[in-house]
Amino acid sequence: MGPERNARFLNLMKTINGTTPAVAYLFVSETNTNKRPSQTNVIAAIERETTGAMRLTAVNEERGNTLVLTLVMVLAIGTVLASYLGLLGSRNKVTMRSQCWNAAVPILEAGMEEALTHLQDDLNNPAANGWNPVTLSGKQVYSKQRAFADGSYFLVNVYNAGGGSSNTPYIYSTGFVPSPLSSTHFISRTAKVMGTNEPMFDFAFAALTTIQINGNGLAADSFNSSDPSLSTNGQYDPTKTSTNGNVASVYGPVDFGNHSISGSLYLGPSASSTVPSSQVSGSIFTDFNASFPDVVLPATTWLPAAITMVGGITTTVGGITTTTGGTPTYDLATSGDYYVSDSSNIQVEPGVTARVRVDATTFNPASVHVVSSNGVSGTLILYQVSGTVNMSGNVTVDSGRARNLYYYGLPGVTSITYGGSSTFVGVIYAPEANLTLNGGGSGNGVIGASLTKSIDAMNGHYNFHFDEDLLSSGPSRGFVVTSWKEL
Repeated sequence: MGPERNARFLNLMKTINGTTPAVAYLFVSETNTNKRPSQTNVIAAIERETTGAMRLTAVNEERGNTLVLTLVMVLAIGTVLASYLGLLGSRNKVTMRSQCWNAAVPILEAGMEEALTHLQDDLNNPAANGWNPVTLSGKQVYSKQRAFADGSYFLVNVYNAGGGSSNTPYIYSTGFVPSPLSSTHFISRTAKVMGTNEPMFDFAFAALTTIQINGNGLAADSFNSSDPSLSTNGQYDPTKTSTNGNVASVYGPVDFGNHSISGSLYLGPSASSTVPSSQVSGSIFTDFNASFPDVVLPATTWLPAAITMVGGITTTVGGITTTTGGTPTYDLATSGDYYVSDSSNIQVEPGVTARVRVDATTFNPASVHVVSSNGVSGTLILYQVSGTVNMSGNVTVDSGRARNLYYYGLPGVTSITYGGSSTFVGVIYAPEANLTLNGGGSGNGVIGASLTKSIDAMNGHYNFHFDEDLLSSGPSRGFVVTSWKEL
């Protein structure tokens, strides 16, 4: 062998320590034949085996890299999928809990509504209709719980539900909704509501729609017939006035002409007005929202009122009493519920409270007199069923207190006219009627309060003087919410 072949042979023989099967087979085969393996055969065998081993090593390396890459990708995709599924689950839980959280609000509001209805209907019997009296923190509380078909329920507690504090109740209502994650747990929200028994009349005059005033001067102010500092012997005194001559309109329009008011102007959100702030001593509000329900005739037994001659000369001869002259008058000397069918005069004696149903469709009495004697006044409450009323005659309330005369116009009453030269003392409530004021003098006006569908024209020198005594002695509009706060 040449030098190069010897060197190649020596290098290849260095691998004999890790002799491959092919080389071992070559040695065994040629040994068994008593031949020494030739250098040429050994070189060829080693080259073949080495080349095959190198080829197998390269293939195995490729397969290993592919497997590792596949495992990494599977792990990455699995991690992303697991994270996404976790996110979906978390978002689903949050969404379901949010829905339950929102659903708790109408539940607690249902408790508030029931509490307000209870205050309205059972003011004098706060333990009625399943309300349980309990003591919480030393205070008398009336409590009620009501469950619903879906498992939700409310628990409501009413404080100041009766007695002298009944005009300022406050309510705690909690709504409970089943948790979406556990049937034995609930999601709850609590709110505190402050309320007041709002008076029906807290303004000098109000209308659902139009208020049109002509002329100039002061159109409205206030006094208080039960406060000596704001009245004289219960009578309106122009030197003792206050600034609660408020005016209100739900829908408008409102036009004061050149008049001004000593009070505030309340307008509904859609009401239009041409009244500048210079004609209002208080503020102009544009969010007035109030309900003035139609009058409902009391359910009672109405008795016919008897006509007597008032103002005539009474003589008794032979035990027989006769009256000569005088004016036919419904003279009500006994408290009760009566009805009249014509426009004869009406007189109510001191200490008598009379409710009178007016069946006449055109009611225009020449005189309505509520008599007062020694500080004791009668009280007249008129309910006209339908038609029109014209009070251009003398309407006299001796006490000077609006609380002693109420006129209620049922939905069938469409027009009220007041004129003449006298002052009307009392309260007018006819939400379906138009009010017209005509004539009058410098000292005339309406002392009390008025609410009608509209005031189409106020001509002459009529002024409204709101009697603040009606805030406490007058009828209520019902309990309303003054504040709402979630705890």
